[in-house]
Parts: sequence; C-alpha cells; structure tokens
Amino acid sequence: MLDTAMPALRPKFLPPLTLALILVVGPLRPGVFAQDVPVPPPAPGRPGAADPLELLPAIGRIGAEVGLHLGWSRNPYSLGSGAQGAGFINLPLKKLGGGVLSYQITLRFARSTSGPITVTNPIAFVANLAATGRGDVGPFPYRRSVRSVGSIFLAEPFGFKYAIHSFGRFRPYAVAGVGVGVVLTKEVPEADESLTFTGTSPFDADLIAGLVAQSKELEALGRPSGQGNLEVAGHLGAGFEYRLSPGLSFQADYRFTRLSGRKASMHLASGGVGIHF
Repeated sequence: MLDTAMPALRPKFLPPLTLALILVVGPLRPGVFAQDVPVPPPAPGRPGAADPLELLPAIGRIGAEVGLHLGWSRNPYSLGSGAQGAGFINLPLKKLGGGVLSYQITLRFARSTSGPITVTNPIAFVANLAATGRGDVGPFPYRRSVRSVGSIFLAEPFGFKYAIHSFGRFRPYAVAGVGVGVVLTKEVPEADESLTFTGTSPFDADLIAGLVAQSKELEALGRPSGQGNLEVAGHLGAGFEYRLSPGLSFQADYRFTRLSGRKASMHLASGGVGIHF
C-alpha cells in the first residue's frame, strides 16, 4: 500500500560524460581562467608610496649649489684695499618658513698693498752703531718708508645660508660662518737707501717683519718671504641671488669678517654666479 501511494525516491545521477569533465577541468580552473596581473615593485621611500621620493622636493632639483664670487675687500691690520675671490658650496638642510636653510663651506683669498708707513729698524740701528758708533747715522737706513703687502686666506667650513624663496626668481639671503684665516705679510721699501749692499739684502729687499730681508741665495731660488700667523675668523653677511634659469643664478653680497687680534675687521663686497643641481 505504501509503495503504491507515494512515488519512490531515487537518487539522480549525472551523465557519465559530464561527471568526467567536472573531475578533469575543475582542479585546473583557477590556473586556466584566472589572468595574472603584474604587480609593480614598491617605490623607494615610504611603504606603499606610488612615486619615488625626491631628496628634498620642491626646492629646485636637490637644492645644492656651487659658485664663484669675485670682488673688493678692505683688509684688516691696516693692509689697505684690494681684490678678493671666493668659492663655495651649499648643501640643503631643510625648508624653513618661506625659504631654505643650507650648510655652506667657503674658501676665500684676498690680497692688498697698504699705503706708505714709516718703520724703525733696530737691526739697522745696531749695524750703524757697530760701523759709526751712532745708531741713527751710518750706511743703513734706521727709519724708512715701506708698504705692506698682505695675503689673506680664509677657510670657513662651518657656515649657514638662509635664502627666502617667496619672491620668485629674486631670492634674498643671509649668511654666517666661522673658520680660520692665514695672514701673510711683508714690507717693501719705497726706495733703496742702503749705502752698502744697495738694492739687496739685508735692508733694501722685501723685509720680514720690517726688519731684514732673506739671503740673496734664497731669493735666487724664488723662495717666498714674509711672516704669517693663523687666526680665528668669522663672518656675517647678506645678499641676493637672481635665478637666470633653474640651474644658474647671479649673486651679490656683503660680508663683515672679523679675525682675532687688534684692528682685525675685514669688509667684503662680491658678485658672482651659482650653479644649482
């Protein structure tokens, strides 16, 4: 009775061909139908950054600069005025306000000749005393007029430059730095005044410390003469640069430099070019 009242529940089987295709193709499906999408390598810098990072973005290439300045200087120690020149390199540190703070290294050379000054020579005094019995009278000039020739080399490896970038191509800046200065001087007699050894050493050639010249043999070898010293140096200054192109600028500035010792102020006015990279 139960068999005739309800239809029999029989399992339904897939056709043999369909089942075979499922068993063969199924495991291969991810590799067959999926497409491999190439993944770009991560950009340097922050994880997940889309673009590579610049060293210091938005300050002009990497922000570094080298340059050359030429100009005028009023030199310390009453050495007069003359020409001077400098080379420098700026390395960017950070953006600060509307400008950029850079680390600056400067090398500078200045040379000048003073006006005539009168010096007293104690060595000539002694030589006269031996020759005539009087120091102020004799074959050698005891008092004479000379000019001082000064050469100054400044090496300032610890400096900073702050340039304002808010005015487009025109960029005013301030600078400061410290280092050392090498000062070399010699005194050149205005005239040959010795009655003996006229025009040569010991008293008519370039004088060391205003006293005596080096020997004729050393002079013949081309040896430079003079006296020198090493001094502490520091400067403050201000100027401007005008960008002629992204990689080239014209510059002009004034720097007040102070060396150790008395009457050691130095005034520098320069103009030149900078190469930016």
